[in-house]
Amino acid sequence: MNKYDILPTKSNLALSIKNDTTGRNSNLYNLLRLLNFQQDSLSIAINGSWGTGKTFFIKQCQLMLDNAFSCEDDEILQAIEKLCPGEESLANIRKTHFRTAYYDAWEHDSEEDPIASLIRCLATTDWSTNVKESLIKAADIGSSILQATTNIDLKGLVKTLKDNSSDLITPDNLEQIKKRFNATLAELAPDQGKLTIFVDELDRCKPTYAVKLLERIKHYFNNPNVTFIFAVDLSQLQYTINQYYGLQFNGYQYLDRFFDLVISLSAPDIDKYFDNTKNILEAVQHFEKSDPKNSYYYLFCKELINHFSFSIRQINHFYLKTNSAAYNLLDQILNPQGIAFQSERNGKFIIYEFLLPLMNALNQADIDEYNNVKGGFKLSFYGGLKMYDLGGLGIDRCQAI
Repeated sequence: MNKYDILPTKSNLALSIKNDTTGRNSNLYNLLRLLNFQQDSLSIAINGSWGTGKTFFIKQCQLMLDNAFSCEDDEILQAIEKLCPGEESLANIRKTHFRTAYYDAWEHDSEEDPIASLIRCLATTDWSTNVKESLIKAADIGSSILQATTNIDLKGLVKTLKDNSSDLITPDNLEQIKKRFNATLAELAPDQGKLTIFVDELDRCKPTYAVKLLERIKHYFNNPNVTFIFAVDLSQLQYTINQYYGLQFNGYQYLDRFFDLVISLSAPDIDKYFDNTKNILEAVQHFEKSDPKNSYYYLFCKELINHFSFSIRQINHFYLKTNSAAYNLLDQILNPQGIAFQSERNGKFIIYEFLLPLMNALNQADIDEYNNVKGGFKLSFYGGLKMYDLGGLGIDRCQAI
């Protein structure tokens, strides 16, 4: 049985673009076009709630930026062709050369200051060997910034990059350090191109680290050749900011200082997601002789997902739990031995087709309703669910429950 959280591997990312799995290809193309045409530094927030696919979306964007000009991977080439079917649209994502980096803020929120981990992030990219000297300078100057503002020293990172120790740069004031650091950042971008840094999981960080990361980026990474793209839940991040500054603090206005543009991630196309995600209902293939996607089981699961407005991550968890539960009953239904009456078989069919997905959906979406059903009480949302003819059984699913 598969686990249904699709990992953002290059192959999965390319396939998801080729098939437009979530229906967001148009959003992806528009973002790529914006990045190619923008002139100055830009800080973009990709806003979406938990489980809506923000990480997957920004990694799709990173994959396209990394491979728009040169690529030998057939899967990625097919994805580019799907995303940009014409010469004009292809030209729109090839106006600017990019170098990219992905920074998981949550992985580093135990650290005192984000500058060190940001530089380490840049130093571990595939392209870092091409700009080794510039990275050494960035680490060197970053060490001066940290010594001026904290007690942290980056000598270890400088030594790793340079293979020998480095004398720290000690300008007269912090403003000079900022200017030198920004000038060095420009060297990390390709010629006449951009450095794009994707920042993920910021809203999951401790308040102190989230605030420090935003302010460090604002003050020290303000360079026209550098773009930051944040994948965040702004409502949660606003709450995090208020935890740091106080509940009366206007977190929305504070965040407005940092983000030049907020792009709300569109809801996924659930129909496309179903059509393009293989084996999402493994168990039904063993039970239904017809097309599984026209089965009662499949249709009911699909309606439950729409009814509860499950996110992509919630959909994946729902199917994992539902398939797991269905396997325990499937053998008894398929094996007629031990089933004395057709009515018993029909009863197990009803449990398999409807009760299992319903209870799993309730357990995930509304624990009070779940407990009501377990306790023998009626569901409160019967009227919102469609009826299906169960053929020979002659009952609708609400009556069956």
